Amino acid sequence: MIKKIIIILSFLVITTGVSYANTDEKKICTGFGKWTKEGEYKIIRSKCITEKEYQASLNAPDYLCKYYQKSIWKESERAYGKKQYKYTDSSLSKINNLRDEGKALCEDGKLKEGEAKLVEAITIISHTRMN
Repeated sequence: MIKKIIIILSFLVITTGVSYANTDEKKICTGFGKWTKEGEYKIIRSKCITEKEYQASLNAPDYLCKYYQKSIWKESERAYGKKQYKYTDSSLSKINNLRDEGKALCEDGKLKEGEAKLVEAITIISHTRMN
Protein backbone atom coordinates (compact mmCIF):
# COMPACT_ATOMS: atom_id res chain seq x y z
CA MET A 1 0.00 0.00 0.00
CA ILE A 2 2.76 2.47 0.92
CA LYS A 3 4.59 1.53 -2.26
CA LYS A 4 1.50 2.47 -4.35
CA ILE A 5 1.19 5.82 -2.56
CA ILE A 6 4.88 6.60 -3.19
CA ILE A 7 4.51 5.71 -6.87
CA ILE A 8 1.39 7.88 -7.25
CA LEU A 9 3.03 10.82 -5.46
CA SER A 10 6.17 10.47 -7.56
CA PHE A 11 4.08 10.44 -10.73
CA LEU A 12 2.19 13.56 -9.64
CA VAL A 13 5.41 15.43 -8.81
CA ILE A 14 7.01 14.49 -12.12
CA THR A 15 3.98 15.41 -14.27
CA THR A 16 3.47 18.69 -12.42
CA GLY A 17 7.12 19.62 -12.96
CA VAL A 18 6.98 18.73 -16.65
CA SER A 19 3.84 20.78 -17.27
CA TYR A 20 5.28 23.72 -15.33
CA ALA A 21 8.52 23.56 -17.35
CA ASN A 22 6.59 23.52 -20.64
CA THR A 23 4.57 26.65 -19.83
CA ASP A 24 7.67 28.54 -18.67
CA GLU A 25 9.67 27.88 -21.82
CA LYS A 26 7.02 28.75 -24.42
CA LYS A 27 8.76 30.90 -27.02
CA ILE A 28 7.47 33.05 -29.84
CA CYS A 29 9.85 33.37 -32.77
CA THR A 30 9.86 35.95 -35.52
CA GLY A 31 11.29 35.11 -38.86
CA PHE A 32 10.68 34.69 -42.53
CA GLY A 33 11.26 32.27 -45.37
CA LYS A 34 13.85 32.63 -48.09
CA TRP A 35 14.66 30.79 -51.31
CA THR A 36 18.28 29.67 -51.53
CA LYS A 37 20.33 29.63 -54.74
CA GLU A 38 19.81 25.87 -54.83
CA GLY A 39 16.04 26.39 -55.03
CA GLU A 40 15.36 25.32 -51.46
CA TYR A 41 12.93 27.25 -49.24
CA LYS A 42 14.40 27.78 -45.76
CA ILE A 43 12.78 29.30 -42.71
CA ILE A 44 15.04 31.82 -41.02
CA ARG A 45 14.44 32.64 -37.37
CA SER A 46 15.67 36.00 -36.31
CA LYS A 47 14.63 36.30 -32.67
CA CYS A 48 12.79 34.19 -30.11
CA ILE A 49 11.19 35.70 -27.00
CA THR A 50 9.01 34.32 -24.23
CA GLU A 51 5.24 34.78 -24.18
CA LYS A 52 5.62 37.22 -21.28
CA GLU A 53 8.14 39.37 -23.19
CA TYR A 54 5.89 39.31 -26.26
CA GLN A 55 2.86 40.49 -24.28
CA ALA A 56 4.96 43.21 -22.64
CA SER A 57 6.08 44.50 -26.05
CA LEU A 58 2.48 44.52 -27.33
CA ASN A 59 1.36 46.51 -24.30
CA ALA A 60 4.29 48.95 -24.43
CA PRO A 61 3.22 52.59 -24.76
CA ASP A 62 5.38 53.09 -27.88
CA TYR A 63 4.23 49.92 -29.66
CA LEU A 64 2.18 51.75 -32.30
CA CYS A 65 4.99 54.19 -33.04
CA LYS A 66 7.36 51.32 -33.76
CA TYR A 67 4.75 49.33 -35.68
CA TYR A 68 3.74 52.24 -37.93
CA GLN A 69 7.37 53.13 -38.71
CA LYS A 70 8.07 49.55 -39.74
CA SER A 71 4.94 49.52 -41.89
CA ILE A 72 5.94 52.74 -43.66
CA TRP A 73 9.41 51.35 -44.31
CA LYS A 74 7.97 48.18 -45.86
CA GLU A 75 5.66 50.08 -48.19
CA SER A 76 7.66 53.16 -49.18
CA GLU A 77 11.37 52.51 -48.72
CA ARG A 78 11.87 48.82 -49.34
CA ALA A 79 12.43 47.92 -53.00
CA TYR A 80 9.34 45.69 -53.06
CA GLY A 81 7.07 48.51 -51.84
CA LYS A 82 8.48 50.99 -54.33
CA LYS A 83 7.91 48.45 -57.09
CA GLN A 84 4.28 47.80 -56.05
CA TYR A 85 3.09 51.40 -55.71
CA LYS A 86 3.08 54.23 -58.24
CA TYR A 87 4.51 56.95 -56.03
CA THR A 88 5.06 60.43 -57.37
CA ASP A 89 8.16 62.21 -56.16
CA SER A 90 6.03 64.63 -54.15
CA SER A 91 3.98 61.90 -52.43
CA LEU A 92 7.09 59.89 -51.59
CA SER A 93 8.73 63.01 -50.21
CA LYS A 94 5.65 63.82 -48.12
CA ILE A 95 5.53 60.23 -46.78
CA ASN A 96 9.19 60.40 -45.74
CA ASN A 97 8.77 63.83 -44.13
CA LEU A 98 5.74 62.68 -42.16
CA ARG A 99 7.60 59.54 -41.10
CA ASP A 100 10.57 61.58 -39.89
CA GLU A 101 8.32 64.02 -38.01
CA GLY A 102 6.38 61.15 -36.43
CA LYS A 103 9.55 59.34 -35.43
CA ALA A 104 10.97 62.49 -33.83
CA LEU A 105 7.75 63.09 -31.88
CA CYS A 106 7.69 59.48 -30.69
CA GLU A 107 11.31 59.70 -29.56
CA ASP A 108 10.48 62.91 -27.64
CA GLY A 109 7.72 61.05 -25.78
CA LYS A 110 4.85 62.71 -27.65
CA LEU A 111 3.42 59.34 -28.66
CA LYS A 112 -0.10 60.37 -29.74
CA GLU A 113 1.16 63.24 -31.91
CA GLY A 114 3.82 60.97 -33.42
CA GLU A 115 1.28 58.23 -34.12
CA ALA A 116 -0.97 60.79 -35.84
CA LYS A 117 1.86 61.84 -38.20
CA LEU A 118 2.68 58.20 -38.96
CA VAL A 119 -0.98 57.38 -39.64
CA GLU A 120 -1.11 60.34 -42.02
CA ALA A 121 1.85 58.88 -43.94
CA ILE A 122 0.18 55.45 -44.03
CA THR A 123 -3.01 57.06 -45.35
CA ILE A 124 -1.06 58.51 -48.28
CA ILE A 125 0.45 55.09 -48.94
CA SER A 126 -2.92 53.35 -48.86
CA HIS A 127 -4.39 55.89 -51.31
CA THR A 128 -1.52 55.47 -53.79
CA ARG A 129 -2.35 53.43 -56.82
CA MET A 130 -0.72 50.02 -57.14
CA ASN A 131 0.82 48.71 -60.38
